[in-house]
Parts: sequence; structure tokens; C-alpha cells
Amino acid sequence: MDNFSPEDINDQGSATENEKDINSVDELVENQTKLKDNKVLLKNVFYALLTLPFLFFLYLKFLDIYTLHDKHILVPDYSNFHISQLDSISNENNIRYIIIDSVSDLEKPKGIVLNQIPKPNTKVKKKRRIYLTITETNTSVVKFPDVYDLTLRQALRQIELTGLLVGKLEYKSDIATNKILDFNVNGISIFEGQEILKGTTVNLVVGKGLSEEYVFVPDLIGLSRIEAHIVLKTSSLNIGSEFYDENCEDSTLAVIYKQTPTFENDNELKLGSTIDLFLKNPESTQKWWDISFFYFF
Repeated sequence: MDNFSPEDINDQGSATENEKDINSVDELVENQTKLKDNKVLLKNVFYALLTLPFLFFLYLKFLDIYTLHDKHILVPDYSNFHISQLDSISNENNIRYIIIDSVSDLEKPKGIVLNQIPKPNTKVKKKRRIYLTITETNTSVVKFPDVYDLTLRQALRQIELTGLLVGKLEYKSDIATNKILDFNVNGISIFEGQEILKGTTVNLVVGKGLSEEYVFVPDLIGLSRIEAHIVLKTSSLNIGSEFYDENCEDSTLAVIYKQTPTFENDNELKLGSTIDLFLKNPESTQKWWDISFFYFF
């Protein structure tokens, strides 16, 4: 059995107390280090929160400069101006124009503006493109095909192959349904083989049977104007009014996002009725800077 003197016991107690003191110092140093790290982290978070509003402000200023926010002008009226005058009108108004179509109009001089999108006095941003339709400048002629007594589908095909356009469909009571009864240009009757300008719009008179005939309203949502025109003609219907969204920058890319009447609930219309179209540029054309903020923040 080992014997310990009082001095040995005192030495062991002192060693134990020294170890406790060392551990306490280590813990204190460790806690102070953690506290310092936390202060640095909180400081960085604080500075980040202060910086975010500033970055957001810069982002908004960038959009204002890039998109010329709140800097609008009124669209000039190009109606009845000759194509030789378009450059000067556009330069004076700080705006651009594009001729997207030319049609035949026997009552107007060649090269005259017939229609424009957006309409005159519409508020737009500077440098906006205006889309113009003018009267034809060439004199090429075609012979009107024999479409009398053809079905509407057959007549549409023949007329378009000839280089002519189909305008309004007018329905009249007749024993035959959807058969061609007559045709005219601006209300003036024409006949088979008559020479008319290529690109002329021809209106058709079509039979609707002896009782009121109805057709289902087609779904036009997502279609372009040209596609809707084809669908409506083959459905024995007409395009009514057209409304373009004020932010529509390119009407040639516009698609239909609303129609009146709608196609839901198996809506029906009389033959020859009209459907109003509401168009805008598709969402896929949204510019990257319109959505970049939400990706970065």
C-alpha cells in the first residue's frame, strides 16, 4: 500500500487547479474568437443590406435610360402621304417606319399610305417602328378566275393562287350553302376573266341556305393575324375590329391573346359574322433586361 505525504497531496491539488485555469483561458479565447467572427459576419450582412437598395436604384436608372421610360411621342398621321414623303415625316418625329404590305386600290394613286399600325396620335417611345400599308406601285394584272358556284374552300384556293386577296364574306339566303354567288371589288361587280391588278382584295357573296346557318366560334388564341384570317375564312366568318396592345413593338410578330366573342361553351355565330381580335407580342420576346433583376437578386 502506497503512502502519501501531505506535501504530495497539496502538489496534486495545485496541478489540478492549474489545468482548470488553463482550460478556462482556452475557452475564453475561443469564445472571444467566435464573438469576433460573428461581429464580422453581422457587419458584412449589414453592409450588404445597405448596398442592395443602391444596386436596385442603379438597375431602375439603367432601365429608364435604356427604354426611354416616360419619354413618349405621338405617332404622326401618314394617311394619304406618298412614299417619297415618308422619310421626312419620320425624321421630323424621331420615328421609324416599315412598309409591310401593298394592296390594290383603283380609287387612289400609287404609293399612297392606306393604313398604319399604331394608329395616329398613339403614344409611343422614340425610334418606334410604324408599320405601313400602301397602294401598289406596280401595274401587273391577272385574270379573275372562274369561282362561280364553287364551294367557299375551293374559291379561296383559286383566288389566292391567282395572286388576289379575299376580303369580306357576305352571306345571302340561297338553296346552296357556302357556294359562291357573286364577287366584287369595293362594291363593283367583276366577272370571270376580267383583268384586275395583282394583290386586289376581292369580296365574295356566299349562299347560306334557306334557313339561318350557324358555325362554332374557332379558337384563335395564340395565332397570328394571317393565321386567324385563314381560319376565319374557312369557317365562313370575318375579322372584325383589331386592337393592338400599346406595348406591341412589332405587329408582324403579334399573336392573338383575346377574342370577342370567345370560343368557350361551344359559342355559335351566324355565317358571315365577325370576331374582334386583340393582339400583342408573345411573352417569349420579352427582353432579358426585364427579367434579369429577379435572377440576380
